[in-house]
Amino acid sequence: MKKQMLLFSAGILLFFVVSCKRTHENLKADDEKKLAELYADIKTMAHQFNCVDAGEWKFTAIGSKACGGATGYIAYSIKIDTAVFLQKTKEYTAQQAEFNKKWDVYSDCSLIIAPKSVTCENGMPKFTY
Repeated sequence: MKKQMLLFSAGILLFFVVSCKRTHENLKADDEKKLAELYADIKTMAHQFNCVDAGEWKFTAIGSKACGGATGYIAYSIKIDTAVFLQKTKEYTAQQAEFNKKWDVYSDCSLIIAPKSVTCENGMPKFTY
């Protein structure tokens, strides 16, 4: 009887460990999805106009590496509502920093070089360094 209770208890414990792992993975995937959706929204907003005149384009840092610094830069047309756009990039950066802390993310810690300017090539913004 003791052996059966021990096996039953071990089975229950194993069930909870596996369930918690699945829940953990699902929560992380949900957080990743939210970040990806926000980034897609930012990218759509930034590139809703063709790049014809480089003078109408700027860029800003975006994202947060686990050890600090931006994950990259994004070009945006000044024809958009830049206040809303910059607020969204700020929110994305903060959410990615929080994601990195919450999920113990590691990164390469290399510095991302800021572009010097934006040029237009085939209707798309392109960075010059």
